[in-house]
Parts: sequence; structure tokens; C-alpha cells
Amino acid sequence: MFEISIRVLRRDLMFGCAVLGMSTIGVRAMTDDSTVLAPCPQTPNCVCSDESPSSRHYIAPFVSQVSEGTPDSLDARGLIAAIAAYMESRSEFRIVTQSDDSLQIEARSRLLGFVDDIEMRLRGNRVVVRSASRVGYSDFGKNRRRLESIRQAMIAQGLVQPDKS
Repeated sequence: MFEISIRVLRRDLMFGCAVLGMSTIGVRAMTDDSTVLAPCPQTPNCVCSDESPSSRHYIAPFVSQVSEGTPDSLDARGLIAAIAAYMESRSEFRIVTQSDDSLQIEARSRLLGFVDDIEMRLRGNRVVVRSASRVGYSDFGKNRRRLESIRQAMIAQGLVQPDKS
């Protein structure tokens, strides 16, 4: 019975989402311009470092712990590699593309199997981040919690400064 309820819920959520404009959600929304991340849609299922700090969609970028004598960009490239290694160690993540200065990842929810898209790009000693649900109106804060969990893992490894905001 629980399995049937999950299927019905998933179908209803997917059908309800078909009505929403989806051009700004998912990998389809990721921009080829390496200087900016795609803006979040009006729905509350996205967070992004490129949003205004006063926006509900804003999340602080990951700021690399700069080692003395190491250029910022080299230090942050190591951070991208460390984040990729963390993602690879967890079954919920699948790296779609990876380069020295960017990552595109799919994150799948355990219960209903929904896919969220995560994009990370290097800018100086910062990694700007965007995470958005592909479908649905609200993610109940999952994208923000997921990125903050990644931030905490990188802080624990001594790679990222704690968010001061």
C-alpha cells in the first residue's frame, strides 16, 4: 500500500509540474557562460550564489581556505577536486561533467527519485554554487540543506572557510 501511495504521489507531482515553465530548471538551465550561473526561477526550489544576498534564493559561495604562498586559483581548483571526490563517495550524486574549474552534478532523492541539478564554478578563491529541482514547486529546503552539508564536509576537511553571513 505504501508503494502505491508513493507512486500516486510521484505521478501527481510530476503531472502538476508539467504545467510549470521548466526552461529555468535543471541541466537545461545551466549556462555556457562561465562568468554567471543561471538565475533561479520564481519557485522556492532553487538556491544560487549569483542571486542578490537579499534574495530568498541566495546561498553564499564556498570560499577556499587560502594557503600561504599558493595562488588563489590553484587552491580553489583543489577545492573543486575535493568536492568531486566527496560527491563520488556518495550514492545520491552523479557527476555529469567535471573540469578543473567546474562541476555539474545530478542529485537523486532517495524516496521518490527526483533529480536536482547542482552546478559549481570556480571564481578566484570562491566556488559559486547553484542547486535546483528539475520538477515541482517546492523542495522543502532540500537544495539549500544539501549544499550546506557539502560546505560542512569541506570545512571539516579544512578546505572551506565557514560562512560568515
